Amino acid sequence: MKRYTIYLMLLFSVLSFAQNNRKIEKIKAIQVAFISNKLNLTPEEAQKFWPIFNQFSDKQFDLKFKRKMLLLKMNPQNATPVSDSEMSKLLADSENLEAEIQNNRSRLIKDLQGVISPQKIFMLKQLEEEFKKTLLKQFKNRGKSRD
Repeated sequence: MKRYTIYLMLLFSVLSFAQNNRKIEKIKAIQVAFISNKLNLTPEEAQKFWPIFNQFSDKQFDLKFKRKMLLLKMNPQNATPVSDSEMSKLLADSENLEAEIQNNRSRLIKDLQGVISPQKIFMLKQLEEEFKKTLLKQFKNRGKSRD
């Protein structure tokens, strides 16, 4: 019986992961359409733009996930207390991650020069924020409709 329970738990975790992956892919597809439409990318621009942006986006996701994990360790309400020396190291790591996040954004801007116009590069950051707000609004509205 224990064996079946373990198999069922494993199956549910794999299915949950696959479902989350589909949700992420769906969000990425919506983001592609949103940004492509708002930036009015030509097919040639899109062909060069998306590999650069996707690489940037994946790196940002990884860096922000690491930052989130680091902040959880630094949380004073964490179950395991952290010594002053450990906290100093965590603070330094946090600063390094913040710098990496900013460097990644700078690298994106540099890589996009010559691919899309400076106006479109400038608009991109605003569109990313607009997309996040739109997405959050949709999640909030979805939650309200379930109540």
